[in-house]
Amino acid sequence: MHEAEWKDVAVLARTSEKEIDDRVEVEWTLSTKPELEWAEAFQMADLPEREGSVEWVRGGGPNVIGDVVRWFVPADEIESAETEVMHRLLIANERFRGDRFEGHLS
Repeated sequence: MHEAEWKDVAVLARTSEKEIDDRVEVEWTLSTKPELEWAEAFQMADLPEREGSVEWVRGGGPNVIGDVVRWFVPADEIESAETEVMHRLLIANERFRGDRFEGHLS
């Protein structure tokens, strides 16, 4: 029954919140406040290899806070961050959907 109720988490909007030196706090508003397991899958689903500035390549990842994803990124790497967030979203949705399905088989 829960499987029919599940809807993938989606990004509704992206905004740039504040700038600190050459870094920007980017915020993606999600369609819902995801469950903890989904947030964990999202945060672990990084890209195998980032390309760009050293600060970007060696930088940290995004944080899921309530129904938003927040990430301080170099101003020149906002589109790369967008690509990575969408990748993580896809992976987390697939993994969470799969975990919920497997739980219903037992």
